[in-house]
Amino acid sequence: MSASERRALGPILSVIAGNVLFGTGLIFHAFLYNFYLEALHLSSDVMGDAAAALAAGGLVTLLPAGAFTDRAGPRAAVATAAVVLAAGLALGAVATTPFAVYAAAAVAGAGSGIWRVAMPPVLMGLTEPGTRARAFAWNVGMLVVWGGLGTAMAGATSEWLEGGWGFQHTAALRGALLLGAVGSAASLSVFRRLQMPAKGMLRTAPAAQSVPVGTSQQATRQMLLLVGLVAVWMLGPALAAPFFNIFFAREHGVSIERIGLILAAANVCWALAVFASGEVARRIGVRRVLVVSLLFFAPAMWGLSFAGTVQLAVMLYLLQGLIAPVTNPLIDQWLLGQTPRERQGAVSSWRQVAADGSAMVGASVGGRLLEGGAFERLFTVAGAIGFLGGLGLIARARRGPGR
Repeated sequence: MSASERRALGPILSVIAGNVLFGTGLIFHAFLYNFYLEALHLSSDVMGDAAAALAAGGLVTLLPAGAFTDRAGPRAAVATAAVVLAAGLALGAVATTPFAVYAAAAVAGAGSGIWRVAMPPVLMGLTEPGTRARAFAWNVGMLVVWGGLGTAMAGATSEWLEGGWGFQHTAALRGALLLGAVGSAASLSVFRRLQMPAKGMLRTAPAAQSVPVGTSQQATRQMLLLVGLVAVWMLGPALAAPFFNIFFAREHGVSIERIGLILAAANVCWALAVFASGEVARRIGVRRVLVVSLLFFAPAMWGLSFAGTVQLAVMLYLLQGLIAPVTNPLIDQWLLGQTPRERQGAVSSWRQVAADGSAMVGASVGGRLLEGGAFERLFTVAGAIGFLGGLGLIARARRGPGR
């Protein structure tokens, strides 16, 4: 490791630590909130609408968050995100009526949306080309690991408050949710201390340092085309992702407990794959790893459509599922590496809109495909869409701007 890499390591580790804290409240919320609403005797409709409000709050915030990041700077944006998220999560932990639940969820979603837009520019600003792939990969990998550990901690915290401290069930759930919100609020102390480089010192790829005025509109159209291809690619995994739990139960007769173990083990494997991909990308280049990774999704998904044994199904599930977490940080680096600093917030927001839009459309369309046929149909269509989107991204990566 060079001297410059060692100097850059401290800020990068601070960012990752801040992101782990930031995600704590979201993880606690994702695992415990439906139990909290159930304890309030609210219906499953309220649970679904609360989840929709959380997603909607993030979606409507993405484009404004891009403009805010470009104008105020990524450090100010992530600090704002921590405040907004913690406020929304805390309000949600004490809300008792459907309207209050929806409003709090929308606020929390807005904080999450601002953070997702601002974080890639933060990492771009704090890294050099030689450390960038590793920083992006470790950031995603640690969040994947913390997703599993934090879920276990959320359940243990609720049980500890109820069994060890004598809290009533509803109060224990509320206390655990509030502690999660405190964890997210603590990320503010980390984000406020980030030392971002001045505009003239931003470490970007040579192609992104300046854009001639006469070609700015053309560059915008090209970037929108790339983001559109990203949306098509992400739609493939999004079609099938919500339904793997019932796939293993219906098609292979796996118990709910074993399905939980499979999903938890998959998270660990995917995190290790993300860490490894960052090291490989650091050595051979982001674009090459991205191109190779995109080729694996469709065959794995098509294989799932005729997997005859649970062992083969689990192996193919692990393979198709690791492609998205591996490619996400690579795509961020690829897009923002071609973007001037003053436009990175906007491009990051477009990319997040593509991700959220694909997830929402994919879940809806995937459910209808599954309702109208078997899992074979769902997996075949998901593989085909991922294959077409991947081919488009590969073609642009091989001849597009920034090569």
